[in-house]
Amino acid sequence: MKKKKKNMTGKIILFVILAIIVICLFLFLNKDKSDEPTVDEPGTSEENPQGGDSEEIVDPVGTSYLNEITYTEKVTKDVEKVVVEFLDVYYNSIKKLEENDMTYLFKDSSSEAALINQTALSLLVETRKLKPNDLKLDKAKYDLDFISVSENGDIVTLTVLENNYLNFNFMKEIESKVYNIKNEFTLEKVDDTYKIVNYKKVQDFYVMITDLYDGGGKEELDKIKSDYLDLIENKLEKDRSDYNDFLNGTGINRKTCDHPYNRDKALEHVLKWVNRRDPEWIEFDSNCQNFASQVLYSGGIPMDHYGSAGKYLQWKLYDGSYNEAEVDKGYVYTWTYVPYFYTYVKDNTGYGLCADVDVNLYYAEAGDVIHVGTTGPTRHALVVIGDYKVDGKTVDILVNSNTVDLENYPISAYSYPYLSLIKVYGWNE
Repeated sequence: MKKKKKNMTGKIILFVILAIIVICLFLFLNKDKSDEPTVDEPGTSEENPQGGDSEEIVDPVGTSYLNEITYTEKVTKDVEKVVVEFLDVYYNSIKKLEENDMTYLFKDSSSEAALINQTALSLLVETRKLKPNDLKLDKAKYDLDFISVSENGDIVTLTVLENNYLNFNFMKEIESKVYNIKNEFTLEKVDDTYKIVNYKKVQDFYVMITDLYDGGGKEELDKIKSDYLDLIENKLEKDRSDYNDFLNGTGINRKTCDHPYNRDKALEHVLKWVNRRDPEWIEFDSNCQNFASQVLYSGGIPMDHYGSAGKYLQWKLYDGSYNEAEVDKGYVYTWTYVPYFYTYVKDNTGYGLCADVDVNLYYAEAGDVIHVGTTGPTRHALVVIGDYKVDGKTVDILVNSNTVDLENYPISAYSYPYLSLIKVYGWNE
């Protein structure tokens, strides 16, 4: 009897051990994956069946800011992965205003291309940290469109258009948008992984570096950045003085004109055509001042074909043929080119536009024009759409533009150190 009982006990113990093994195996195979890191998968489109590949794009910053991808040209997933990782690191930096290293994505982390890009990112982050408004991002996302891709052995050259959607901390309820940022990459396959060999883009913080860089390597790049930051700090002191004048209602000499500017009509045009091109007008590759001139014309400012075009005293675009004669035909460069338009505004005293240059920024109103640039306010034209107030006080100016197309963008988020407000009052007979 005792032997039988002993056998029964052994069987029970064996059964319990087997049950424990089965339970452990079940828990292991069906464990909760909620603690594992998640990856946002890129969007796909019918144009690229490769978009549905199972390979995931792993973002080293933790969460991808990628919103959607479209494919004008097909691209392999390993190439796409590099582009998305590059932009995720960039957006993580500007969201938190903490500079992340991007040089590891380049074939040579100490190459000129890597150092230029890293310096430009550093300049952007440091510039925004200097500004009085909180330019960290509450939200950020971006779309990509691969518009050209060419392969030559292990080398891939591609152009990617980027749209982004940003909510700055100081105005979280407004979404600022930037459209059609052109990114140009050259990639090379190294040990089965693509690395960046060359990269460039046309955006304020990047061209601020490339406009001045003369091949002197890291030492020169560091000096360019340092000089810019010193300049921006000095400009901010002037900006604080202008703001105090604005709050006191001083610091502006308004002009009296024969006819007023219709700001409502001007604003209607700038809001309608910010990310499109009006087919009624000729489009230029660099369309910013052309767009600004269209806005003024929509607000009732007549074309001016009087005076010397060589002295920039005409302002017209009747058709697409260049014409300096004092006739209502053709166009002149004051209509399309930032520095010449500035000269026209400053020097025109007779018929046509009645405006002023270099006015206190905080007096900007919808339909006014702002010029910005690297060595002077001569590179890019923006159109004011309004201001942003906190507790009833203006704290920033919002702009739209063409090339790059901006919408609801705060002027303080620009890195360009030079700025000129062109205040439009109306026009004279």
